[in-house]
Amino acid sequence: MTDNKFSTDIKQQINFTTNLIIRGSNNQICADTRDIAKEFGREHKSVLRTIDDLITDGIISRHEFVPSNYVKRGKQYRCFQLNEAGFLKAMPFIGGKKSRQGQKRLVDEFLRLRKLLDQQAKEREKLACQVARLSGKDSRAILTDEIKKFVIYAKSQGSSNAERYYGSITNAVHNALVILEPKATQVRELLTAIQLSKLATIELSAVQALTEGMSAELHYKEIYQSAKSVVNVFADTREKLLGG
Repeated sequence: MTDNKFSTDIKQQINFTTNLIIRGSNNQICADTRDIAKEFGREHKSVLRTIDDLITDGIISRHEFVPSNYVKRGKQYRCFQLNEAGFLKAMPFIGGKKSRQGQKRLVDEFLRLRKLLDQQAKEREKLACQVARLSGKDSRAILTDEIKKFVIYAKSQGSSNAERYYGSITNAVHNALVILEPKATQVRELLTAIQLSKLATIELSAVQALTEGMSAELHYKEIYQSAKSVVNVFADTREKLLGG
């Protein structure tokens, strides 16, 4: 979904009596106090007094509102934009002859817009994962090819169990990235885009260790330990496979 299409979907689904605003890179949804006053059936100056008191008393924190201004008939007036938390905290104190209807409409719009933003985030994450997986397949293929060369190299030095290095090196790479809880047969399919990017870096680091070790004609066991040491450098920041 493109940003333009997303913006169109938002406009189609928002009630234009409540012009919620998406602010900043973290997509905070905000309501203008003018819209709150209109929806609750109160004068805007009364809503401002309520918000001022809640800010003074510390009920609404500085992270939950943005002071703003607007121009009407050539004069400048102040207003606030409240994010979801700020609005929910202020809601019980605003009152007004249409407070019940206003609360329902605004809360519904917050939830509707939040759902759209979450859907968009999931689509972006899905796309990012697809791109990362395609890129990751290259690094995995490169590592697999290098392990194949290493297996042949180890056999030439007398190893009778060289085939086990396919699994051993792969497990070392995965264990450097995540704590495998729960266990999974297809770890790559459960990773986020960021994790996939980091996985590619670890895989290519293992490739470099194997390549350099064979070029230096080191003993295969020494090369294997070197590859494990290289990937374990990344283990300091590992996390559980499914979070938590």
